[in-house]
Amino acid sequence: MAFVLVLTLLLDQLSKAIASEVRGTFYIIPGVLRFVKAHNRGIAMGLFGDLSELMVWVIASVVLFLTLLPRIVRLNNLEKIAMGFILGGALGNLVDRLRFGYVLDFLNITFLPAVFNLADVFILIGGGLMVIGAARGECEKELESRKERGRLEIGSVPQREDSSLDLEDDHTEGDKGRESAGQRTTEEAELQVEGRGCGRSRTPGEAS
Repeated sequence: MAFVLVLTLLLDQLSKAIASEVRGTFYIIPGVLRFVKAHNRGIAMGLFGDLSELMVWVIASVVLFLTLLPRIVRLNNLEKIAMGFILGGALGNLVDRLRFGYVLDFLNITFLPAVFNLADVFILIGGGLMVIGAARGECEKELESRKERGRLEIGSVPQREDSSLDLEDDHTEGDKGRESAGQRTTEEAELQVEGRGCGRSRTPGEAS
């Protein structure tokens, strides 16, 4: 983030220094992009030019908030790069306002009425990257949530298997106990029957 911020700020200030020395109006890309110098005392793209003094405080407040934002909210790598572009562009325009009281704009797309500079371009790029980074962050959170649910499901399988094995073992032990008890009952009944049979088979002479 810091590297992108510094690089953005340096490129913006260098481009404005070069543009301030250039005279005239001409096409940079024929029919599409042209060089046109303008002094902007408003916000980006030349809007609200009568709010120059107020805009200094507004931009300074925005820059301070964006600087503190990474300490408040956890940002992914793409969002940090986006913040570097936005902060670099905002600082570039703020420096011009503090030094000259206006921002030097020098770029114009032929089918748009606005004149802008590299700082405005960097701010737009940062905004686009921020949207993409936020969407990617949501996707990553969703994937992580699915992985976590998968780990929980996989981790719960052995517990169910162990429980079923325990039940099976308990059932087996119970069956063995019931079988043993049944065998003992059967053997006792047979002995009683044999005893009664022996009693019936005795003769009066044997009983005496």
